[in-house]
Amino acid sequence: MMKKILLLLALVFMMQSAAKAQFVDYGVRLGNGISYVSDDLLTHSPIFGFNLGAYADYMFTDWKNPWSENIYLQFGLNINRRGTNFRQILANQHSIRRGFYHNWYAQIPVIAGYRFEIASLPAGNIVSFYFGPTFNVGLFGRLWDRQVTPGMAQYSYNYDTYVTGSKDDRRSFKHIRRLDASLILGVGYQWHNFTFDFFMDHGFVALMKREDVLANLDQTQVGTTTTTTGGTTTNTTKPKDRNAYTGTNHAFMLAIGYQIPINR
Repeated sequence: MMKKILLLLALVFMMQSAAKAQFVDYGVRLGNGISYVSDDLLTHSPIFGFNLGAYADYMFTDWKNPWSENIYLQFGLNINRRGTNFRQILANQHSIRRGFYHNWYAQIPVIAGYRFEIASLPAGNIVSFYFGPTFNVGLFGRLWDRQVTPGMAQYSYNYDTYVTGSKDDRRSFKHIRRLDASLILGVGYQWHNFTFDFFMDHGFVALMKREDVLANLDQTQVGTTTTTTGGTTTNTTKPKDRNAYTGTNHAFMLAIGYQIPINR
């Protein structure tokens, strides 16, 4: 409920300030870095991440506030590459599984930031701090998933999406969720029209849905009766519908860009 109230207040604030605000800059940004998927069940190593985007800055230039020249909103559209390398060793089965996800997304960020000019340096040296949510839609991607189990000949234990699988088996978004939400948190430096950024992109949505074996075990225990020294106890606790897969997208990016003022 509190989140809904805060969102409503933010929307009202933006609507009331619209007449006193304008777009002041637009620019492009190219970034590279590491991207990985964090999951409790699979070990992982990062892949080469990529980020290309265009944006526009919206400032409250006529706002009767001493910070009107510092606070800004940024809207844009990014094309980014996210994914991970994964590896799993099943010691009891003498089995090894490894592969990768290489996924491309269209990303819509809504960023709030604060920037200021460094007083001790010549004009044109600006530092900024920013954060905000993003909405991501999967465009296309590749999956390689290979498992080898010498002691078991079944296809369920031995497979390779590029050998035994079909084209759909190699398409990432046939196996993972296409929609994602994340948070961007970053710091930037601007020298005249050139920009340099370092930011973190932290995902919140698990990429796939997997049944939790422990939750299923708990479910079978609901309603059972056990005898103790003091009497009998009936289990009436209903387990939560947990997702066994916790992997979400994460990235750390370095970016360079060029910004152009509007009507200046």
